[in-house]
Amino acid sequence: MRKFVSLSTKIMGVLIAFLLFASVSITYLWVNKNNQDYAVQRQTLLDQDQKQFGFIRGLLRARVETWFESFIHFQASYADNIEATALFFESEFDYLQLNWQINNLWLFDNDNKLRFSTTEYTQKYVFADVAKVINSQSSVSHIRCYEDCQQQISMPILSNSGEVVVLSVSSSLLEVLAAVNRSTFAKLAILSANKLASKTLNVQSLKLKPPISLVNKQFMQEILAVLPKTLLLSQMLDSGYRLAVRDNVYLLNLLPIDPHLESSIYLMFVHDISEVSLAHKQYQTQVLVISIIVVVLCIIALFLITWQFRRRLLLVAEQLPLLAQKKYQEFRLRKFTKGRFFVDEIELLQDSATLLSEELELLDGRIEQNTRELENIAMYDRLTNLPNCNMLNYQLKKLLASIKRDSNKLTLMFLDFDRFRKVNDTHGHDVGDAFLINAAQRIHGCLRDSDMLFRYGADEFVVMFLEKSTSEGAPVLATKLIDSFIEPIAVDDLLFYTSSSIGIASTEDASMLVDDLIRQSDMAMYASKDAGGDRYSIFSDVMQKAVLRKVELENEVRDALERGEFSFALQPQVEIASGKLFGFEALIRWFHPERGFIPPDEFIPLIENTENMLKIGYWGLKKAFEILQQLDKLGFDNLKVAVNLSASQFLDPDLLPFLREQVKIFNRDPSQIELELTERTVVIDIEQTLDTMRQLKEMGFIFSIDDFGTGYSSLAYLKQMPVDIIKIDRSFVSGMSDNSADMQIVSSTIAMVQKLGMQVVAEGVETSAQMEMLRGLQCEIGQGYFISRPIPESELYSILPEKLLGGVWDKLDQLHTKS
Repeated sequence: MRKFVSLSTKIMGVLIAFLLFASVSITYLWVNKNNQDYAVQRQTLLDQDQKQFGFIRGLLRARVETWFESFIHFQASYADNIEATALFFESEFDYLQLNWQINNLWLFDNDNKLRFSTTEYTQKYVFADVAKVINSQSSVSHIRCYEDCQQQISMPILSNSGEVVVLSVSSSLLEVLAAVNRSTFAKLAILSANKLASKTLNVQSLKLKPPISLVNKQFMQEILAVLPKTLLLSQMLDSGYRLAVRDNVYLLNLLPIDPHLESSIYLMFVHDISEVSLAHKQYQTQVLVISIIVVVLCIIALFLITWQFRRRLLLVAEQLPLLAQKKYQEFRLRKFTKGRFFVDEIELLQDSATLLSEELELLDGRIEQNTRELENIAMYDRLTNLPNCNMLNYQLKKLLASIKRDSNKLTLMFLDFDRFRKVNDTHGHDVGDAFLINAAQRIHGCLRDSDMLFRYGADEFVVMFLEKSTSEGAPVLATKLIDSFIEPIAVDDLLFYTSSSIGIASTEDASMLVDDLIRQSDMAMYASKDAGGDRYSIFSDVMQKAVLRKVELENEVRDALERGEFSFALQPQVEIASGKLFGFEALIRWFHPERGFIPPDEFIPLIENTENMLKIGYWGLKKAFEILQQLDKLGFDNLKVAVNLSASQFLDPDLLPFLREQVKIFNRDPSQIELELTERTVVIDIEQTLDTMRQLKEMGFIFSIDDFGTGYSSLAYLKQMPVDIIKIDRSFVSGMSDNSADMQIVSSTIAMVQKLGMQVVAEGVETSAQMEMLRGLQCEIGQGYFISRPIPESELYSILPEKLLGGVWDKLDQLHTKS
């Protein structure tokens, strides 16, 4: 019930959170839109201030220019020449000061020479403005501030004689400021900086400049005093500043007083926006209050609507745990009253739960019955009815726990049949199953009542028993089990002679892991198999070290190629009749930097059918091409190099493209590369093998079959394969002198192979007698220690010139070099 209440609360919480989120989002958007409108109004006010100031200034400038031009021309007698004009201005200067707020006046001729002035000293900027007027023939107006701020207007005037004179007047800004004040309703002040303004200049450091009234000056000084010290001039110029002082709110806009001059003079507009700001705050407060009221009302409504459903859901939630507790009768007794007029989803849920309880009650009965059957299947083998590996693990844990208490020794015997796969492959799995049933019965007949027998899997069986620590019953029982299979196992009319390999592992340590004990007995069993089978082996640390060594070698061989630890030793092959060098068989060698020489039969089985085997194989093929190239440089051409191909490499799809590429790179006759296959490689996938051989044969490569006669399928496929050379295994060659059967095998093999149009290579020639016998049997090629031990490639190129005289191998003696 707690879980259901928590879920209901979570649902309510999610709905309330959604309402809050929606309300906050709408409120935020609403307030943000209002703030944006407020910001737009401020920017509009800033733009209006700039426009009004520019408009009024331009208007007053135009009025001054128009008045002077018309005034002079109406007084025609004063416009004849510059002297008359100067005399006129001198006589009317008092009038101009009184009515037009003219402070000073200068008159220049067309050569920028001062002809009249109302001041004793004329500023340089007056000459600069007059020069601009003369060049442009148009008026120039600037506002400049020194002791006070004045507007300087310079204008060209045409006299009646056609001469152009330039009039420059300075006038007070009072009229401009008054007009701007009337149009914008803002208080105005002119501010200046002590130096040329920069973006990092503080607004508070600006100083007030006249003209300004005393009252207005005090107000502006108060405004500047309360401005933040961090407020920069660039901020004020970009967007103005909103300042709250006591109960009033002001908007401050700052404009350059004359944008055409590089000056630090600014005009500040101070707008009283207290009423607008108050209305803005009241509006935002109303929006927030309305949002809160809406959310509260929605939560109350949601709670009232869902309360009835939540109460009924809680009742259902109290019933459902009864199903998990399998209290089906009590579940059916707890029901709430249904509605008379309509059926809702909760009532449908309760009806469905009732049907579910009936189905669950029926299903529980079936599950109990099936569980008992599954436990039997999980713990017992269906074929032999013996306990399986799951039961073995279970019993092992129990017995290991009892070792310390009873001072016993737990022994595990891992039994596996030798060559059981032939039974399945030859006669099918039905016969194989019958074989295993009879074998299990025979094993069981050798055991004591206290011994436990398990079928571990396939043809693997495990015997487990406890004995006293001083007892040695395991070897006796293992011998008894091995001897029990001297007699064949009968399956219908078939008799199967078999043997078994047994591994024994014991422990007196109660803390030993189950998997470790099984692994030790399995390791000992494989030691028996490696020793030929039909025997038992007891686990020892030597076996553990041997396995660890194999694992280490398997890991190290991955990096051996990159470190350049692999190389070839090349054993010469000579024509027996003439002694002429035929070629070499490339035998791989691994010289480990720490372990020294590692025989191929130690590491090759570990990497067979792995990516590492493919890498070594392709390295060997490329190395054979390089060796032939080096022999050509020494003058020993037309020789052959035989390279052994593993089954995985020969069936690799990249083999054909790789060999094509090497032939192209080395520009080599492919017939000088002899691809050496074993019988296992041939029969593993005969169809693909034959297809690959035909393609390589078309490219020019030659093939040889290694260790001929040791397999069982070569003769069946020999006539189908495009083979060039057959290599007779060394076991037959070494026995020719003493064993007539071996002699007959070698003789018949040579005759048969030659009739098929192939060459014969005899391996393992170790004596001169064997050499003479092979010559008598007309064997073409021989190799072995009598001719030469395998020669490391690093020594081959220096030895060859000494051993070859006219292409003939010297004396066919042994080379005392390490292989």
